[in-house]
Amino acid sequence: MKGLSLCSIVAIAVLASPAFAEDTCTLGLQQLSDNKAALTTMASPLKEQVEEHMKSAEEAQRIGDNETCGTHAEKALQLLQSPSKDGGSEAD
Repeated sequence: MKGLSLCSIVAIAVLASPAFAEDTCTLGLQQLSDNKAALTTMASPLKEQVEEHMKSAEEAQRIGDNETCGTHAEKALQLLQSPSKDGGSEAD
């Protein structure tokens, strides 16, 4: 019984991973779209980093790479939500 339960849990986790990546991608891009107005007040280097991550996320989504899309969307959101005081950010 324990073996069957463990197999079921592993199978569910494996099957759910692509769906989670797709959700992360879609939700991340939606949040970025909702927060695009914040880009207008950002300093140039940080703004360019956010835009590059957004572009990379959209391209990854277009080719079906939801994991990469989610990663870039998350990085862009992090930059949008916590820019440093001088307008710069940590290098990737």
